[in-house]
Amino acid sequence: MLCILAIAALGLVYFALNLPASSPSVRNGGFAPDFNLPSLSGQNLSLSDLRGKPVLINFWATWCYPCLAEMPLLEESYQKHSADNLVVIGINEGDRLADVETFVQKENLSFPILLDYDFEIGDHYQLSGYPTSIFVDKDGIIRAIYLGEIPPSQLEKNLRLIGIE
Repeated sequence: MLCILAIAALGLVYFALNLPASSPSVRNGGFAPDFNLPSLSGQNLSLSDLRGKPVLINFWATWCYPCLAEMPLLEESYQKHSADNLVVIGINEGDRLADVETFVQKENLSFPILLDYDFEIGDHYQLSGYPTSIFVDKDGIIRAIYLGEIPPSQLEKNLRLIGIE
């Protein structure tokens, strides 16, 4: 009996030590978790490098039709508000590099596209679907999270929350 209890206790210890590290809850009003990812241009970009600027982070995939449908709106917003220091970042989740490059060239996207090949950042941000847009103010605080293809009026409303008029 004692042997069975010892084995069970060891099993519990092993299980507890091998649990994934829990992420802090990603929510409105909380700090946006930092990340460091490679971009299509070959440079790494960290969210912390952008402190002091409002940031729109958009998680997307090439197989996601709503993701692809909203890209022209994101590009238009980036062009319109870049003088206001808005940074738009597209984080592609798990696609092949060639597929991402083809799509970005076809859509003529000019904002940075980062590559999350293994879904690590998407998991850290606790994504529940694509596309997901996260609006981060200049202090690194999440002011809005939007799941799904964002309508233009909602995009403008959420941009105002991070200081973009």
